[in-house]
Amino acid sequence: MSWTGDPVWLADVLREEGLRVVEFPGWRERGHGDFGDIWGIVAHHTGSSHSPPTEIAYGIPSLAGPLSQLHLAQDGTVTVVAAGVAWHAGAGSWPGLPEDNANFRTIGIEAVNNGTEGWSDAQYDAYVGCCAAILRKLGHGAERVIAHKEWAGPKQGKWDPGCMDMDQFRADIADRLKGSALMALSDSEQRELLDKLRRVHFELTYGFQSRVADSEYRDTVAGYVLNSDAADYRNEQRLKALELKLDRLLAAAEGRI
Repeated sequence: MSWTGDPVWLADVLREEGLRVVEFPGWRERGHGDFGDIWGIVAHHTGSSHSPPTEIAYGIPSLAGPLSQLHLAQDGTVTVVAAGVAWHAGAGSWPGLPEDNANFRTIGIEAVNNGTEGWSDAQYDAYVGCCAAILRKLGHGAERVIAHKEWAGPKQGKWDPGCMDMDQFRADIADRLKGSALMALSDSEQRELLDKLRRVHFELTYGFQSRVADSEYRDTVAGYVLNSDAADYRNEQRLKALELKLDRLLAAAEGRI
């Protein structure tokens, strides 16, 4: 069952994700009516490199605001502009959503981008974080994020967000969501996990290959499975891949992501 009611929790869950959040005045009371159940998220770009939050909150001459619930600046700052329904999706279709009526079922994110300039690391990472935070609250997976171009391309000719591979975007969101298991642990459990991760990282970095010899090493840490034989550990690229996974887990445990 999806969340029923307006997402007045937006600012809180975004901050918990570690994002820089600005609350636009009156955002909790702004909207074109109230949500029913929230299916997921529609991702957009604004079409300009200089779109301010006021434009998203109050709208443009041809369309009254709010034009989305969130405004994402190029430096990664997220401004929450509305908790009620926003006019962001328009006519379109997607499995699981009522045809031509995604506005009442989805949260819109307008990212400041002209669609051809690409995405900075700061903005892209914040985009992934926004989606992960919302989906975690809703209890949904990354498949519940769609592009405006996926929803409205055939009917409206929309192409936003431009220069973004949505399959890769959803994969990155899914990776971010995997770290959510750490949030469910108590402080003592997180410390215990962090100590274990550091020990494993030390072994991988300093002579673990010689100790495994021809045996098999298996360990499961927060959803990651390390399973390799001695030949794999002798492969430098395999070792680097494992260390990257561990580094991400350490970063999550320490609150760096």
